Amino acid sequence: MKIIPEIKYRHTAAAAVIAAAASLASGQGFAQCPACSHCAPAVAVKTNLLHDLLITPDLGVEVEIARRFSVSLEGVWGWWGSDRASHCWRVAGGWLEGRWWFGRKSEVRALSGHHLGLYGSIHKYDFALGSTGRQSIGCTYGAGVSYGYSFPIARRLNLDLSARAGYFRSPYVKYQPQCGEFMKLASGVRQYVGITDVEITLVWFPGAKSKNLPDYEPY
Repeated sequence: MKIIPEIKYRHTAAAAVIAAAASLASGQGFAQCPACSHCAPAVAVKTNLLHDLLITPDLGVEVEIARRFSVSLEGVWGWWGSDRASHCWRVAGGWLEGRWWFGRKSEVRALSGHHLGLYGSIHKYDFALGSTGRQSIGCTYGAGVSYGYSFPIARRLNLDLSARAGYFRSPYVKYQPQCGEFMKLASGVRQYVGITDVEITLVWFPGAKSKNLPDYEPY
């Protein structure tokens, strides 16, 4: 049997998403003209509450384009484990998604109402909750479509309920801890078609006073 070598993990994608969100929250980025507080693209910072509940913190940024379209970048990172107990709950990666917004709600408020999207994803993982574990070999790639509905719950807050469906391909290795080492049991490639993600996402439009308000008609 082959001993799996130790793997060192580096995650720059999640750090980039966090840095972008911090910049937007501080008011940098898109400047709006004094005459109209709604002529610049709306920018939102968001987190999928379901991922957060699974102890895999999630953070994303979404930018409106010409009212009916948007681009979303979302990252997830959770790298928890106990070598002593041989338990791991580790996943890191992200999604890039383009969305089309439609319906009456999207005509009066940015990033609101029904939306359809196309996405691509990339992830790494290592899960071991019992006597055996599974670890990705390299990266898992996926692509597909999404649908959701976003509605306001406060002046600068939305709640977005959505789901993704598509395809992913994941080369993996199955292993088992033995005598302080991780022994390879099997390897293969998992291919899947179906529901790939479900989201209950809290969406925040950062800004002060009239800056970056999501409503197209000023208060």
